[in-house]
Amino acid sequence: MNNNGYAKVAIQFSPLRTLDALRPHLGIAEVNTGKTFTVGGPSGIVFSDVEGLHLITDEHGRTVLRSGVEMSVHMYRGQTQVYSPCVPTLARAKHLPEQLLALCRRAAFEEAIGDHPFVEHCSKFLLFDAPVHIDKKGLAQHYGLSTDLIDVTSNFDVASFFATCYVDGDGKYLPIKFSPKPGVIYRLTNVSLPLLSNQPEFHPIGWQPLSRPEQQRAAALRLKKDQDFQGTLGVEKILFKHSAKASTRIWKAFDEGRALFPPDATADLAERARQLSEFTRNQINQAWSELDAWHGQKSDAAIRQAAELSSGLKEVQAAQLNWDGLNVERDQTRLENQYNEVLSRVRFRMARYL
Repeated sequence: MNNNGYAKVAIQFSPLRTLDALRPHLGIAEVNTGKTFTVGGPSGIVFSDVEGLHLITDEHGRTVLRSGVEMSVHMYRGQTQVYSPCVPTLARAKHLPEQLLALCRRAAFEEAIGDHPFVEHCSKFLLFDAPVHIDKKGLAQHYGLSTDLIDVTSNFDVASFFATCYVDGDGKYLPIKFSPKPGVIYRLTNVSLPLLSNQPEFHPIGWQPLSRPEQQRAAALRLKKDQDFQGTLGVEKILFKHSAKASTRIWKAFDEGRALFPPDATADLAERARQLSEFTRNQINQAWSELDAWHGQKSDAAIRQAAELSSGLKEVQAAQLNWDGLNVERDQTRLENQYNEVLSRVRFRMARYL
């Protein structure tokens, strides 16, 4: 137990359980059964286990639509094996030119996201007098661009998919039939995320105008340069034995991965972004701003010049990444219907500050 009253807990069962046996041991409840619960006694808050879109406002006064159950006690992260350290994609790029190129690609991707017709449509409206937060970094994370985020989810089954399935050489998810190394589920208690400067920042993502985050009940932790997710206060590391039966069942339950990664034009755009080497000066400067924040110091002109030259990037006048040739809905009536369908699923509670 540390001075803040939080314990760093590592759980390893011996012999290791399979994921199917682990679930009841951890007391993971089913969701979407329609059961209701009360917090705070008979006159307390009533909620259910039905997943949906739950409206909150962030510290900037923007609307965020969290996906999943309303009152999730835990967040989860699944991996097919333990990786130490467990760090975001930005930290996996070891050299400055590599980091710069990765962040230029993300800057180009985020800029293009703003031009997506449905993103533009959603940006025009207010919910309860607050703008909808378009989380471009969260979207970049979920479409495979480099960020300082580590994915977590409120849904144990989603975490189980990532803990039992791997990506093959063709980019398809397949179930792990056997592995000598155990899989891992990380469990993070929401209330154990202290507002301390040396701890990762919780980053709700939830619903976004593009499809992946909602399906994955997405949230994330924003890590600093030298932080390891496994060292976050309140994180439990729970190992399990891979089972062909469990992995195949989970893989099929998520339609072989298509339920979490529905085919869409944004995935094609992200693939173009990962191959990009030509950027505007604004995109390059945005990448440098991210890098300076990541390293905690402003890079001087000589370092920037050397890194840009070494990275192989080329400066151009106009943005090279766009939606041309991709299957994107542009009909305004259909876009409005799509937006109204989202609104019909939003749940909220009225509250006020005293």
